[in-house]
Parts: sequence; structure tokens; C-alpha cells
Amino acid sequence: MATARAIARGCARARRDDGRGWSSTSEKRVTFVRHAEGFHNLRDAVTFDVTYNSAINFDARLTPRGEKQCADVAASGACGGAELVVTSPMTRCAQTSLLCFPYLVAREDVPFVANEDVRETVNYWCDRRRATEELEREFGSRIDFSRCPATDELWEKYERLAGPPDQWTKHRESCDLYSVANRLRAFLTWLAARPERDVVVCSHSATLRCLFSYGHPGGVRGAPEQIFDTGGVPDTAQGMPVIVYDDDVEFERSMRADFENAEYRTCVVDFSYLSPREA
Repeated sequence: MATARAIARGCARARRDDGRGWSSTSEKRVTFVRHAEGFHNLRDAVTFDVTYNSAINFDARLTPRGEKQCADVAASGACGGAELVVTSPMTRCAQTSLLCFPYLVAREDVPFVANEDVRETVNYWCDRRRATEELEREFGSRIDFSRCPATDELWEKYERLAGPPDQWTKHRESCDLYSVANRLRAFLTWLAARPERDVVVCSHSATLRCLFSYGHPGGVRGAPEQIFDTGGVPDTAQGMPVIVYDDDVEFERSMRADFENAEYRTCVVDFSYLSPREA
């Protein structure tokens, strides 16, 4: 297994949240949450074309079951001490962040911030988000969308590259996980500069898979051929990791496993390894 000191700077280091607290000012307690069930996640749909790649699931919303999953998280009181909630700007994550943590919503001292860098990988209709102005009309009373571009620039980038979804029905950004890893590194750099020490991050399955597995043995599970690769890294096991684990094999395995809908996992992240200085 790769250790933090065996890899060039540019990675964050994660360890178990074992109750020891934070050993330095470069560490934060971070809880990563996958959004609750969306309509694009329904497994009884007839075909792929009426789930992920159907225009009906454009910026897919939560199902009633997904809303119930959020209510269950809320009933548990999870993350009650969080000081910041970061969410993907996509509708299903915005809903999840607000419904899972109503007690944080009620606290005026806890910012809710949308960050484009933790959105889902851009592949299908369900991964295309609404214009920021429209999202602000629905969620803007509590979520700050000021860091998000007015339009879905990331989708537009890959549509220019691959064509519209009725012509290109395969993966897009997931064929360029080098770029996904880089935007996740940009997110961690932004988060490191924030003053809050206890943070919730609401994101998506493929994004979390890249965050925790890119650059590690075996690479990103289920990654398609990297036909749109922009970094000269056709094998996702060979790139620079975004997160490293030292030699805690069990912890690494647990963080790299796929997240279920509305599942959350907490760890302590050391951001000092994002620095360009030598270890």
C-alpha cells in the first residue's frame, strides 16, 4: 500500500476518527455523505435509457424513499457538532444536505456551501445540473451557490468533446478521471483554507469512488477506458492519489468501498500534504 511519505506532495492524508481529536491545525474531522436515493437510482426501471440517460432524470431529484433515508439520518442526530456543510450543487445533494441535517439548517452559524468540485462525474442526463439561478430559487435561502458558475460549464465541456446525450450514450468525464482527481484536489485545497474544523461533505458515488481510490492499487473500481484522459494516465491505479492512508489497510478498504445511498463515513483528514513543500 502506498504511504503518505512515499508519494509526492499533492495528496491529503486520511486516518480513522478514533476519538483522539486533532493533532495539528492542519487536520479536520470530515464526514462524507452520499446523496439519498434519486429517481435515477431506481433499480426496477425497465432499461438504462429510462434511468441514468433519460432526460426525465435531468438533475435527478430524491425519491420518497430517498427522503425517508434522509429522515432516518436526521433522527440519528449525526454530525450534530458540524461547523460547515459542503454540498454538490446538484439537486439530489442539495436536498440530502438539508433533509439529513435539519438541526444544522436551524443554526445560523453553520454555513451551507455548494461546491462544483464535489459534484457527480459528468456522464449522463442525470449528471447534468440546472442553471445556478434556478437552484438558488429553490435552495438559495440556505445554500450559498456563489462559487458555482451560472451554467453547467462542466457538462458543456464534455458535450463539446463527445456530443449530445442522444448521440453519445457512454461515459464522459469518467473516461477522464485524471481531471476528476484534480478537481477533487482543488476542493480539498479550498476546504483546507476554511476555518471550520468539523465538516460535512455531501457528494456522489462515482465522485467518492475517485476521491478515495484514484492512484491506489486496483485503481477506481469500474472505471471505463480512459479515452478522454487529459493527463497521460490511462491506468487509474497509476495516477497521483487524492487521499492516502499510510498503512492502515482495513481503514483504506472501508473508505474505498462503494457508498450506499444516504450512507456517511467520518475520518480525520490531514491537509498538510497538499503543500508543495517537501515531507
